[in-house]
Amino acid sequence: MRLHPVRPTTRLSKRARFTRVLDSLGVLDRLLSLRARLATRSLMVLTYHRIADASVVGELDADVRETDAHGFAEQIKVVKQHGSFVSLPDVRRFLQGGPLPPNAVMLAFDDGYRDCHDVALPILKRAGAIATFFVPTAYPDAGRIFWWDRIALLLQRCQKRALALSYPYPILLDLGRDPVGAKRLLLGLVKRTPGLDLARFFDELSRAADVTLDPAEERAIAARTIMGFRDVRALADAGMSVASHSHEHRVIATMTPAEALSDLDRSRRVLSDVLEQDVRTVAYPVGHQVQGAFLRIARDAGFDLGFTNATGYCMRDRADPLNVPRIAMGPELEGAMFKALLIARP
Repeated sequence: MRLHPVRPTTRLSKRARFTRVLDSLGVLDRLLSLRARLATRSLMVLTYHRIADASVVGELDADVRETDAHGFAEQIKVVKQHGSFVSLPDVRRFLQGGPLPPNAVMLAFDDGYRDCHDVALPILKRAGAIATFFVPTAYPDAGRIFWWDRIALLLQRCQKRALALSYPYPILLDLGRDPVGAKRLLLGLVKRTPGLDLARFFDELSRAADVTLDPAEERAIAARTIMGFRDVRALADAGMSVASHSHEHRVIATMTPAEALSDLDRSRRVLSDVLEQDVRTVAYPVGHQVQGAFLRIARDAGFDLGFTNATGYCMRDRADPLNVPRIAMGPELEGAMFKALLIARP
């Protein structure tokens, strides 16, 4: 069996402390003003998942929460003051040779959490900002929670100090010494294991943890945390863009080509029906780049624009329309660090 190692606790970096000092002196705001006068050479796409208080996340995966409503509003304020919000159609035109406004920023939300509609949308509307929401179509109104949230919930409720799993291979998880590492390893199994039987995996995890999730409770959790299709349509009606995040939110490269094509095609057709418009844009689950056969599959499924994640800035002279890079947001990029991110763009 494999025993996951203990990882040290992350502390505030020297860079973060130094950046806070610069911000307190007003240096970052002056640099942002100067940056706004320079010609834009890149597109910055910022990826969010959840805008919520930590208390709202509860037993679900806290790592998909980037900031709260106040923090998000402050970030929107900074972009509005020193940059320009761009829409999904703007990005298409840019990749086809069109211009971008100064300090162009596209806001993206993955997964379809209810926070997108209830928290983020009002903030965006008040600021006159626009965003694109990528939705995995198997989840709205389905009464089931996301697989990463299920992992987090089972681990939160587990009373054991160690878990012994036999699928997808024998593994021992030391929850007593390293609960964070255990969760990371389980998430990695789903993200990287080809052909993983997800139902069997969760049966195994529930057995090992001695924790079960009642279907009625799961429906209640899903109803308060995941948008329904009525909410998804409301985003589009409010002037936001809505696009695919696959159907089942499985990593494309872990599926067979036939499974991947079926999943992506189904997501596009479902969203096109819900929105009553042709959906041609996808953000790949987990954000990995697609290559080889899977690149062709994205095209065959009807997509001509695709987004990755945690992959950097988009430079038009070397951009692949089906692998447009994005920057993953997180709590470490709040406040001064968010300003530094905008300044550092090429």
